[in-house]
Amino acid sequence: MMKVSIIMPVYNSEKYLRKAVDSVVGQDFDDFELILVDDGSPDNSGKICDEYAEKYDKVKVIHKENGGICSARNAGLRAATGEYVGFCDNDDEYLPDLIKDNYTLAKENNVDLLRYAKIKRLEKDNGKIWESVTPLRDIFIEKDEFYKHYDNIRREDTVWTGLYRRSIITEQGICFDETFKSGWEDFNFNLKFLKHCQRLGFNSKAYYSWTQRESHSTSRSFKREFIDKNMINIQLEYEFMQGPCEGKVNNVVKNVFLTNSYIHSIVDYMSIKNCDLTLKEKCQQLDMVRNHPIFDQKLSKRTAKTIKKRNYRMYLTMKLFYDRRYKTLLFVLDKGTAILAKFRFKKVK
Repeated sequence: MMKVSIIMPVYNSEKYLRKAVDSVVGQDFDDFELILVDDGSPDNSGKICDEYAEKYDKVKVIHKENGGICSARNAGLRAATGEYVGFCDNDDEYLPDLIKDNYTLAKENNVDLLRYAKIKRLEKDNGKIWESVTPLRDIFIEKDEFYKHYDNIRREDTVWTGLYRRSIITEQGICFDETFKSGWEDFNFNLKFLKHCQRLGFNSKAYYSWTQRESHSTSRSFKREFIDKNMINIQLEYEFMQGPCEGKVNNVVKNVFLTNSYIHSIVDYMSIKNCDLTLKEKCQQLDMVRNHPIFDQKLSKRTAKTIKKRNYRMYLTMKLFYDRRYKTLLFVLDKGTAILAKFRFKKVK
């Protein structure tokens, strides 16, 4: 058995692929494999994958018909032989010692998932680059204390920032839901994986560089299925809170997380220029979310007061959502998100 399998789905990435692959094969660690899954790329990405397979024994290539990122990752999971599995996107970068440091921590502490921080790079079309780092605490958590550390467990929810024990994936039949076509597939995978974990580990050092390119972000297209997929994940979130976390998650932590992860994201998605939902339909969608039992019947005065002191915008969002004042909520978040986004990154170039 390999110690680590790294899965990289590849599609139309000839411009960035070599840098991504080099960052993985150049890791100071011997016992790992890199599985490149060419998802029917019409450009030269497939040929580049083959070049690396010829050059490095640790590189394996799968060529398949285009099926999307979930299909590509599932193909990689079926081929993986490692004790732990990691992921890398074809236009991102592994930073030095990612595999060595985090595999060592995972083994020494016998964790089912070892999570590490990432550097988030916002690359503007004019060449300017801004960066931020995901804050994580160095900690190892047993299942009976998951509820105490919900904010740390759920703060980083991509799959490229973790090493996953592969036996859990295979024994529980966990895979990426190939019906997810508009994002959120990582949330879905992580929630299905987490409910089978007994011990988790977190490394506060950033080992993964994720680049968000302005041209890609502004070309997003609205798909109505997005809300339905969010409802699937909200149900999984609810099951995790009520199951492994025994319904004990702190109410402030719970509401801040739900607002950041779901409410803000849904409203942001509804603000995409080509969104064809009417204002009435947007409000109906938000009401469907509000009616899920994961949300309390009302926002308690204690929770509201605590959040109001910490972050007034967060409090306002929660208050409007809980009071079902969706039109006002849509207006406030649409105007405020663009302004606040400017302060989330540090200019580096």
